[in-house]
Order: sequence, then C-alpha cells, then structure tokens
Amino acid sequence: MKNSINLVAAILIFVVLGCACPKLDKFTKKDPPPPPAPANSSTNDSGPSQTPRPASKGSISMDSYNQLKTDMSKTEVEGILGGPGEELSSSSGGGLTFTVYKWLGKDYSAIIVTFQNGKLKYKSQVGLK
Repeated sequence: MKNSINLVAAILIFVVLGCACPKLDKFTKKDPPPPPAPANSSTNDSGPSQTPRPASKGSISMDSYNQLKTDMSKTEVEGILGGPGEELSSSSGGGLTFTVYKWLGKDYSAIIVTFQNGKLKYKSQVGLK
C-alpha cells in the first residue's frame, strides 16, 4: 500500500513538473496575433498594395457581366469590372490552377468568376439587373 502511494505521489510530481517543462511550451503556446495593418497606407508609395481591394460597390452590372468572355485574362476582367475582386479560393494540381474571385455590387449583387491557369473559365452572377 505504501508503495502505491509513493507511485501516485511520484506520478503527480512528474505531471506538475512536466507542465513547466520548456519542451512542452511549443505544444501549449498559441501563435501571437498578426500585427495590425498600417492606419494610413497612402504614405507608402513603394509599390502596389499587397492586398487587392474589391471593386467599389455598385460598379458591376448585367452589362459588365455580359462583356465577360471565356479565355479573358484577369487584367481584362478587372478592367471591365472596375478593379480587382476579392479572392475567394485558389487551388492547383495536375498542372492546373483554379482561382475564384468575387466582385460585390449594390443590394447584395455579385459577380463570381473562376480562372483556370489565369484565363476566365466560368462566370456567375447574383442579383444583377
């Protein structure tokens, strides 16, 4: 009986000391939050913004949607829709890369475009008139 109490005491000591072990820190530590974005990005003219901004609301229409044609480049699509869209997803495999972008309009309208290897492959719209 005395041996089992000693065994339990030894296990408890290892558990308590083990929690303070620096090697366990890497499993229990959380990553620090990312640094906040700069408040005023207009003062930095060193190059284009790293994060594309979606086209302004209301710049999309059924007319602009109808101008989008298969095999257009991303630059051509951005020219028609008034700027870069918001990237929703991107995946690649087997020599193919698919990227999906969204442009928002008024009253929850949107144009969603899928590029395959940088060329427009699919387009869809919601709420355009």
